[in-house]
Amino acid sequence: MKLHGPEEPVYTISVAARLLGVHPQTLRLLEKEGLVEPARTKKNVRLYSENDLLLLRRIFELTRERGVNLAGVREILRLEIHQERVVRWEQKDVEDEEKEE
Repeated sequence: MKLHGPEEPVYTISVAARLLGVHPQTLRLLEKEGLVEPARTKKNVRLYSENDLLLLRRIFELTRERGVNLAGVREILRLEIHQERVVRWEQKDVEDEEKEE
């Protein structure tokens, strides 16, 4: 039974860091670099969602396993997001054409 959705910010920085096997300062650095933007509570506590953790895993895959620097990671993520949008548009066009038939 899932208690929260993938977009819901529920993990504090210490829990997120432990789940990812990194130091919390690493997550602060990635936030400072603009690669991840955790939600904040009223008391300014960072909270990460499941989707944030997936994004961070992708960042660590690119940096650790593929040797990509943070500027490269930023560009790769930008291109991946663009590609996802194009695929969605193409799927929508196909669905619209099928409705017209």
